[in-house]
Amino acid sequence: MLTYIIKDIKGKETEFKKPVSVNIVSSEDAPADSLYAVFAVSGAVPVLEGIEVLEGSERIFRGKIDSQTIEKNNKGLLLTVKARSIECVLLDNEALPQTYCMPSMPLLMKRHFEPLGFYDFVGTEKAFNGELNITKGMSEWGVLSAFCRHFMNTVPRIDRNGAINITGEESKEIVYLSSDRCLSVKNTLTRSNLISDIYARTYTAGGYEMPLENEFAKSLGVKRIRYVNSIDSESRTVLSTKEMITKSKNQYERIEIECTGCVLCERGAKLVLDNKDRNIRVKEIHYTLDGNGERTKIYSEVRY
Repeated sequence: MLTYIIKDIKGKETEFKKPVSVNIVSSEDAPADSLYAVFAVSGAVPVLEGIEVLEGSERIFRGKIDSQTIEKNNKGLLLTVKARSIECVLLDNEALPQTYCMPSMPLLMKRHFEPLGFYDFVGTEKAFNGELNITKGMSEWGVLSAFCRHFMNTVPRIDRNGAINITGEESKEIVYLSSDRCLSVKNTLTRSNLISDIYARTYTAGGYEMPLENEFAKSLGVKRIRYVNSIDSESRTVLSTKEMITKSKNQYERIEIECTGCVLCERGAKLVLDNKDRNIRVKEIHYTLDGNGERTKIYSEVRY
């Protein structure tokens, strides 16, 4: 059973062990995880600030409470909290518009992230040639993402200890599951997600002359062609065009598993099903607790 520690705005912590219902969602498509939980309470509840979820001594969620609701009905007094993981602090704060020449992560940490409570990062400390433009309306998460995308070709993530990881390295966590334990295992092959050829325009006077081929798609008899203008688009480079092919391959085979109990893991963790050595990576996790007990749904992709 998971333990829930809720902190009020004065720093006082209260431990909850038996919630009425819980839903935790973690997805690679959203920077912040989300939590929705209902607890039975016996009296007044102060203004709440944060929540931490533990499985034994391991932290599986830490975030800020967005809203709290007290409801009295025939089941008694119920407290409902909605929260997002600590990435929400970077999402909710707007960055000061400015331009950095030769930006580095230590500089961004000092100017942007440490003031918001993020003191550690994993990755290079080097300063990069070029400029990082922070425009009006850009969030602090947008600053972090732009730095990683333009200078490191990575996607940032924040680990369970609150450190910002900019390396782009895949999670080293491994989850072992047996299909005998699962309520269901669904395997879907979607040929329409594959791209077979991309022709890129890479210089001003040229046409769409740079071909990129996906041999995996062609081996399955798929013919789907795209044309990408890399020269006139700030967001499209030759490297990002290659990533379009990789992404299409990753979206071809998806495995959806539902099992009893709590199986919470990092996004991007390797999933080993029935001891078969395939490069299956966790894309999304849904944990639910209700009157029917605990259940976990894991959505994953096979990397070819």
